[in-house]
Amino acid sequence: MNNLKIISSFLVRKQYKKITFAGKYSEKTSLNHGRIMKFIKNYFIVIQCAMILSGVFMSSNIFAQEARFTVVLDAGHGGHDPGAAGSISKEKDINLAVVLKLGEIIERNFRDVKVVYTRKTDKYLTLQERADVVNNNHANLFICIHTNAATSSSAYGAETFTLGLAKSKSNLDVAMRENSVILLEDDYKSKYKGFDPNSVDSYIMFEFMQDSYIDKSVEFSSIVQKQFVKYCRRSDRGVRQAGFWVLHRSACPSVLIELGFISNPAEERYLSADSGQKEMAGAIFNAFVDFKRDYDKKSGIQPTSVAKKEIVKHTDDDTIQISKETKNNLENKKDAVEDNSPANNTAETNNKRSDIITGSLQNPVFKVQLFATAKLVKSSSSEFKGVKNTDSFKEGGLYKYTVGAETDYNKIEQIRRNVLAKFPQAFIIAFVGDKKMSAKEALKITK
Repeated sequence: MNNLKIISSFLVRKQYKKITFAGKYSEKTSLNHGRIMKFIKNYFIVIQCAMILSGVFMSSNIFAQEARFTVVLDAGHGGHDPGAAGSISKEKDINLAVVLKLGEIIERNFRDVKVVYTRKTDKYLTLQERADVVNNNHANLFICIHTNAATSSSAYGAETFTLGLAKSKSNLDVAMRENSVILLEDDYKSKYKGFDPNSVDSYIMFEFMQDSYIDKSVEFSSIVQKQFVKYCRRSDRGVRQAGFWVLHRSACPSVLIELGFISNPAEERYLSADSGQKEMAGAIFNAFVDFKRDYDKKSGIQPTSVAKKEIVKHTDDDTIQISKETKNNLENKKDAVEDNSPANNTAETNNKRSDIITGSLQNPVFKVQLFATAKLVKSSSSEFKGVKNTDSFKEGGLYKYTVGAETDYNKIEQIRRNVLAKFPQAFIIAFVGDKKMSAKEALKITK
């Protein structure tokens, strides 16, 4: 019996040890399991965070790559506001035709550009409504298309305006004409904060304005003017500043382009023709390609590879315009040679003038045109920005001021480069005898 008790006691202690060991093992296993689960949980949290951050980074890159550049195209006038009237066309129709052609080219070539039109039909919009379209769409660029007019039928050429104080009467006249559309509105004085488009005093406000977009506006304007000359061979009236309300109220780089003069019969025929409208739209498109490429680079976006429109040949209307210019040049040859108001009358200058008159087809004379005005400018005027030995000729009612007179194209190109900092729109022209022509035409003669 005692032996039985001893064996029973031994078995109980042994079983107790097993139970105790099992309990301790279970506790230890449970603790390790908890640690493992906590590690796994933290691991997945880290992985999830990494995936989220990676997703944010990738989406940011995708957004940067696919962010849409917005350009607003505005066809000036419309509806019961016809704008300037020519003998065979109306300004509102020319403006709209060019805008639609320009928009179509941009949409076809740029998938990352959103094109917004202030109007696509013959309807009237106020200047403020046009500016609202720009601002509501958070535009990156605003292009306003107009057609010029003058009391004289001899005025011609394209020009591009940015916001600023009109420093010449001609600039002020353009701004007044374009701003006068607000007179068609009821209670325009309260809507436009007392601005009177016919009062010179109202334009003083633009002298004190600080436009944060002025540099980009001037940059785009300069490219546009270069393309008008290079692509469709139009006469360059330069980049100008004036107080345009619609530019003032638009919060982005903004320009107002005057395609040409509807009051000039030759230019009216050119601008009202489908071919002329396509050429002008093509020139503005080429400028847009350059502007957008620069914008992308500075924004850290891979620039879209888009080819520019190729340079076009002269149309019949171009020939008409050239014939008119040649006629004016012949009529004013005496003025061009004898006018000594802005010129530096040194022996060298007189000799170069003689070269212009007697030049042969084998020896065209190249010059750099700086600017053109409707009035005479003295050689000592600040308009020349310190450039010396300037000359002038009269053409189409305008006095055109030049520097240099070389038969060597390389030399005249160097002169052009030297004045570019002061006259970004300076370009090379040529004379063969008493006929003015483009540098490209003159170079063909020299070959």
